[in-house]
Amino acid sequence: MNLELQYLGRSSVVEIPGGAALAFRPNLARPKVFFDQALRFPVRFREAISALHEVVVGDLRFKPRGRAAYQAYLEEERRVEAELRRAVVDQAKKAELAKLTKEPPAPNLEVDFRRMHRLYWNARTRWADELSRNDPELFRHLVPCDPVVTVAPDVVYFECFAKDESSYGCLFVDREAFEGKEAGLGTTNVDYSFQLYEHFQTLRSYRQTRLQVDPTGFEVKVQGQEAYREEKIDLPTSWLRGFGQVQAAMTLQTRRVELSLDAVYSLLAFLRRHREKTGPRSLRFQLAPGRPASVVLEPFGVAVQSHGAPYEGEKAEEIKVWGRRRLMVLARLLPLAERVEVQLLGSGLPSVWTVHMGEMRMVLGLSGWTANEWSGGTSLELLCGQLRAEPRTLAVLSRHLQQAQFARLTYLCAAAEAPRDAVLGSLHQLAKQGQVLYDFAGQCYRWRQLMPVALSEALLGPEPPEVAAGRQLFREGKLSIVREELLSGARRLLVGKVGEQDFEAILDGDGGFSKARCGCSHFFKLRLRGGPCRHLIALRLCAQAADTPATESDMEPPGPTGPKKWIH
Repeated sequence: MNLELQYLGRSSVVEIPGGAALAFRPNLARPKVFFDQALRFPVRFREAISALHEVVVGDLRFKPRGRAAYQAYLEEERRVEAELRRAVVDQAKKAELAKLTKEPPAPNLEVDFRRMHRLYWNARTRWADELSRNDPELFRHLVPCDPVVTVAPDVVYFECFAKDESSYGCLFVDREAFEGKEAGLGTTNVDYSFQLYEHFQTLRSYRQTRLQVDPTGFEVKVQGQEAYREEKIDLPTSWLRGFGQVQAAMTLQTRRVELSLDAVYSLLAFLRRHREKTGPRSLRFQLAPGRPASVVLEPFGVAVQSHGAPYEGEKAEEIKVWGRRRLMVLARLLPLAERVEVQLLGSGLPSVWTVHMGEMRMVLGLSGWTANEWSGGTSLELLCGQLRAEPRTLAVLSRHLQQAQFARLTYLCAAAEAPRDAVLGSLHQLAKQGQVLYDFAGQCYRWRQLMPVALSEALLGPEPPEVAAGRQLFREGKLSIVREELLSGARRLLVGKVGEQDFEAILDGDGGFSKARCGCSHFFKLRLRGGPCRHLIALRLCAQAADTPATESDMEPPGPTGPKKWIH
């Protein structure tokens, strides 16, 4: 998707009378959004926004080594050795000359150093500017996509996606954390750079700090301004689809676990001191009703006992999650944290970590493991059951959330006068289009336009291969249900067959997969962690078609052998 970004200047920390101001430059191509209020706790904000920066720049994807790098290493070693020899010779010469001259160092040494240092940084800045103008694709590989900032009636929050698309971060700051009332509600992109992160580190509690999403940037005539710059970047569809996949997690059943701060500290401290050499590299949550959770670090077998609130689930179970190295971004938040909540979707599925810090909340969403990014492997929306959007409900919810800005699910059901499933399906559709955000910390839905326009399927790119293949199997009528059995708790067992391939699944009351089995390579490798395989997708589509009374408009034209028949 081609996205036009127009900024007047660059975001930075600027000096103001009596303190400093975090001046964020918004995207001029989007509707007017502004904010200008003083932070009550600058140092707390500094630590939280720095943790969000670690999410932005995070890239833990495996990078294979090549012979070119090894040869370059050998060449560098030879060069360093030669320079070392010359340095030793030069040092010996200087020592001999010092014995003869006994002269002090040059008086302008410090001035010359600062002058040369300034030349270096000016050249580096010019190089970055030229790269952004002439090679935006390479520039975007080096600099992550700009974060999204939303000014809401009760909070201001920053959203970002990791460079490897495996981590999602969102920092919520209550409006009570600011002094002042000047604000314009809305969502915009803000200019972000590595230099801005360095400026964050200069915030101090003894100086007043203001957070500014500059309102004047929308009023000035930008033509002819030196600071005005325009970027047209091609956002990858995986980046856009990843945001939708994050919101797909909201309709899945989760297990809420509260971890004590000492348990989180022990996990991070152990991971920092130890590096595993063999698998499995997972965190194994041991959950028992009425007891605090316990977390086992594999393959070390070290158990960390939490002293937080007891687990409120109905049954005892074990859940494994991977990609634990990405949790290190929470290290800076521990001195500020009051409690930590974890939402577990299931073994191998994503997890959502929420750190409560008084007036701030940090939400960290992690995909199943680092290589399994939100946008690719984990097709979460395929596990959501048969939730479908209704056009009327979709329009009502869209209008209501634009006015109210945020609301809980029960209130939205009453406002839309629609069943819960229809409301959830419509919210899920709005979330995929980038119009709605689910606030895991506040347990509510928020109106947030990720892009100036709703994201269509054409912008998000083609469906995952397994989804397309599953729909094709269903359309061609190659699948037959050979057995169907009702189970307790509104569940049912389905056994299907395609050619010589047998498979089975247990669907819950909402049509989601509780358990499944298939002999294909996709299921053998990923199970349900990477989304259901094509056979299981076709099986569920077949079951839904059997449950829904067919109408003339729904029926496909009969093939050469007549209409399709489902075998029960």
